[in-house]
Amino acid sequence: MKRLIAVVLVSFVSGGALADMLGGWSAFEAGDYATALSELTPPAEQGDAEAQYRLGRVYDAKGQPEEALRWYHLSAGQGNAEGQREIGVYYEEGRAVTQDFLAAACWYKASAEQGNAKAQRNLADLISEGKGVNHDEAAAARWYEASAAQGNAKAQRKLGYLYYFGVGVPKDQAKAAEFFAASAAQGVGKASRDLGELYYYGKGVEKDLARALGLFQTAAKEGDGDAQYYVGRMYAAGEGTERNAGEAYFWLTLSNIQDPGRARSVDLLGKLEGELSNDAMAAARQRAMQWQPE
Repeated sequence: MKRLIAVVLVSFVSGGALADMLGGWSAFEAGDYATALSELTPPAEQGDAEAQYRLGRVYDAKGQPEEALRWYHLSAGQGNAEGQREIGVYYEEGRAVTQDFLAAACWYKASAEQGNAKAQRNLADLISEGKGVNHDEAAAARWYEASAAQGNAKAQRKLGYLYYFGVGVPKDQAKAAEFFAASAAQGVGKASRDLGELYYYGKGVEKDLARALGLFQTAAKEGDGDAQYYVGRMYAAGEGTERNAGEAYFWLTLSNIQDPGRARSVDLLGKLEGELSNDAMAAARQRAMQWQPE
């Protein structure tokens, strides 16, 4: 019966308001803010909570946080979970309001309890860091679990760390690998590096240097300095691949650019300088200076 009522309500709204809202959102995603405002404002002013939230997003993108926050409040007041989460973000960041972690946690919790995966992860972050609320790793883990179960990639990576170190949950490196893998599969480069380290050292998974290298390369190409170090290290030692001093020098140089003076990179670079020609090193440095993340 509830489903039937919902369908009837959507059908009732869809004649004008829903069409305007969908058209306005399409315009917003295309960067056409003027059209988005003209399409979203009428249903928002008529009290449509979803339109109010989306209108807030448009004002956010236009750099008008006070107006955005006003619409988020109108939306949140009707129980819109996304509107509630956005207000939480505003309080956490101190945007258009005085920074207040407790207020942020309260708004995140209201949204999280409705099943909003991002809010669940936001709330877990605050609890884990003890910002505005009591530090409670077990409670943080529960919210990360709820978010990760819905496929939130950032929550999956955080949960991987908790299981790896046994913080708030039993230590289980195999489970950590599963969460890192789930996060990496959604394109989180740092999670690829995390999983790569597990395969490199054989923690929670069977040691597999070739697979580790592939994972490090994925993260390295996105600009992760630690992953770049591992790629350089593996080329220098011929781990999981044929030894290639030139490639090693390039990746270690790239890693060192991001973190100048990184001791482990500098040490390996010094060893490679003894076997590479000046021209080869100059070419690698030039390549590193021109490199852009993929």
